[in-house]
Amino acid sequence: MQLLFLVIKRVELVDEVMISLAKAGIRGGTSIDSVGMAKSISGSDNLAALGLLSSILKGVDPKQKGKTLFVVVDDEQVQDAIAAIKKVTGDLSQPNAGVLFTVPISYAEGIN
Repeated sequence: MQLLFLVIKRVELVDEVMISLAKAGIRGGTSIDSVGMAKSISGSDNLAALGLLSSILKGVDPKQKGKTLFVVVDDEQVQDAIAAIKKVTGDLSQPNAGVLFTVPISYAEGIN
């Protein structure tokens, strides 16, 4: 089993991503509000750190909140889940498009 995460700023796509996952046979996804680094430090008094981070995070709106979706998938469902997500989000290699990754699950309880 894998725990698949999608971190995305385009919150308007979340429902469509969940529908696409369901159509691919993936069940039990959860989404939570999330705040990125730019938003977290936007009120900081440390101007040097802000200058450095602004050069790293170009194009990121520091006021924008995002969503983090996570879902447990069987190993054989990972590629189907990724395809279902990319069908909605498009190419995630573009700047600020989102982050998608999986983490192996060594133990789980309460998952059908």
